[in-house]
Amino acid sequence: MPQQQGTALPYVATSSAGQLEGILPALALAEGPAMGGATKNVTTSFESSLLGLKRKIYAWVPGADVTAERLKSFDFATTLRDSYTFEAPAGGVTIGNSMMDLCGHSVGVVAASSPVAVLQTQSGACTKAGKKPINVQTFADYATAGLAAKSHRVDVAVLSTSTVGYQIKTDPGVWKETGPKFDYVIIGDATPKGNGMAQKLADAVNKLIADGTYAKILAQYGASDLAIKKSVVNPTPES
Repeated sequence: MPQQQGTALPYVATSSAGQLEGILPALALAEGPAMGGATKNVTTSFESSLLGLKRKIYAWVPGADVTAERLKSFDFATTLRDSYTFEAPAGGVTIGNSMMDLCGHSVGVVAASSPVAVLQTQSGACTKAGKKPINVQTFADYATAGLAAKSHRVDVAVLSTSTVGYQIKTDPGVWKETGPKFDYVIIGDATPKGNGMAQKLADAVNKLIADGTYAKILAQYGASDLAIKKSVVNPTPES
């Protein structure tokens, strides 16, 4: 039973009819049959999903960045590759292309996501250079972080680069991308450590790549740039 956290398209969101849509739930629903079974998607926050995985409530958690720290607790089957950037309302602040340009700004980011540590480290670099720290504020998911930026509770929100691009395309004139791209990441299905599920998932994803299902799902959400050529288990993190 994989779990889906509410974030934002093209990854995952809840439709007006209350149904999950996006790359992650679509891939999860396809992976089950590719392994000879079935999939049930469950919605919770990303932070709670990883806690649930540790307690073996879920079989796997899709859409988790592969980091050195997480590899100590989980196994991964890779599914996508993306980076992070910053989103602001169209009339909001403009941030330069250096991470130092974030000094003194308030930033909304998903709790327990990989950019949190990056921003905290950068905040230390700001103060060491005699600049104001970054005010890092955490939220349950991409959607609430984005709403915080829209209502000016934070200057910018951290979202995946693909999510920012999707929102700018579907809501023209509402959002803008600003600031540097950072934290390039390999994304995968996280599983309990050592139970063999990661290899089964990697085999399933490779079946979906081979038969065209994988490419079709990504293309449906305008996210073909996120594609990987082959799913592997526990790759070396990129950042």
